Amino acid sequence: MPRMCKMKSLFFVILMLVTLTGIYNIRKILLNQKCPNYRYCVDLNSSWRKHISWSEPKQANSTLSEIACNPYQHIVLLKTHKTGSTTLSLILHRYGFLRNLTFASPKRGHIISHTHFNRKQVLPGTYDLLVNHVRYNRTEMEAVMKPDTKYITIIRDPSTQLESVFGYFQLFNPLHLQNEQNPYRTFMSKPQYFLDRYPEFRQRSYLRNPLLYDFGLDHVQQLNQTLLNETIRKIETEFDLIMLQEYFNESLLLLKKLFCWEWDDILYITKTVRIASLRYNVSDKIREDARKWCASDAQLYDHFKVIFLEKLKNYGPELEKDLKFLEFKLNQTMYECTLPDKTPNIKDRSYRPIANLKHNNTLCPYMMNSAKEFASIVRNKQNVKSSVVKKRKKTGRRRKKLHNSKYL
Repeated sequence: MPRMCKMKSLFFVILMLVTLTGIYNIRKILLNQKCPNYRYCVDLNSSWRKHISWSEPKQANSTLSEIACNPYQHIVLLKTHKTGSTTLSLILHRYGFLRNLTFASPKRGHIISHTHFNRKQVLPGTYDLLVNHVRYNRTEMEAVMKPDTKYITIIRDPSTQLESVFGYFQLFNPLHLQNEQNPYRTFMSKPQYFLDRYPEFRQRSYLRNPLLYDFGLDHVQQLNQTLLNETIRKIETEFDLIMLQEYFNESLLLLKKLFCWEWDDILYITKTVRIASLRYNVSDKIREDARKWCASDAQLYDHFKVIFLEKLKNYGPELEKDLKFLEFKLNQTMYECTLPDKTPNIKDRSYRPIANLKHNNTLCPYMMNSAKEFASIVRNKQNVKSSVVKKRKKTGRRRKKLHNSKYL
């Protein structure tokens, strides 16, 4: 009898192990189907990214030119609206902060200005980095930046950018469409009518050709085909890299190569994923209508998409390996720096992950900062540094005065 009991117990243990192994394998297969090629999986119900553990892929070998080059540190990022530019600015903020580089920072908040950049909008000085929101003004930017500064930006297809701008900035409120079932669809049914009906609100500039507006063109100028062609040629000449939101990780690989940076320098954790209530179902027709409505932005985007894809083509045979390695590093960072099983906080119309306070990753504290937090940290650091320098100069002048008085 005791032997029979032991046999039964052993049978149940084996059955349990087989069942658990089966469940694990099924879950792994499902995750593989949802998240191929090391990419994050986005759960549309929660609008947040799931953590997936992967084995580390082989890193592509660095070329001789990459090994020999020096990291580049003088950069202007022209921030554009709802293109992934905030994530990009946080990468640059972290990079500069950890290396004691100087920032042309806003005097308060995290936005320099909603108007064209002017040197008076920041404190006097010559800076390494400018990465906060402002409209493009090359002459004034050059007045505060190092002479060898490189200019970069990121753009997005108008078919999806316009919906993102409309939802995130809740533009249904000034247009009095908050009671509509799908306010964006209602707006796109007759956009000119709504703009003419409600002419007085600041963010109306984002509702048609928001990219060109950030590049400095006002609405009347955007519709001038000759001026538009000249502007696109000018942008191509003046910018060293124009990234695409639809190819965000590929864009970071191009940035890494251009600036001779390390892998850790281009890691990020997305913190501005729009909440579900501010997302709208958009048909193919509405997307096409958005491109027609923002025809000037569409021309700009299509022009630089051709250039971008050519750059990817010229990246070299290691592109796929590098992309997989970057995506592995991103998943690893997300897993180490955040708590995957905790519901993210909702802050400023977007989901924000919960920080893992028991991490062993030295980058995690900097990964979790928002744009507002980083702007404040940088400004405080530079103010302290500036006050120390002023104190030293004042002390030096006082000592010199005392020294000279001895010989009077």
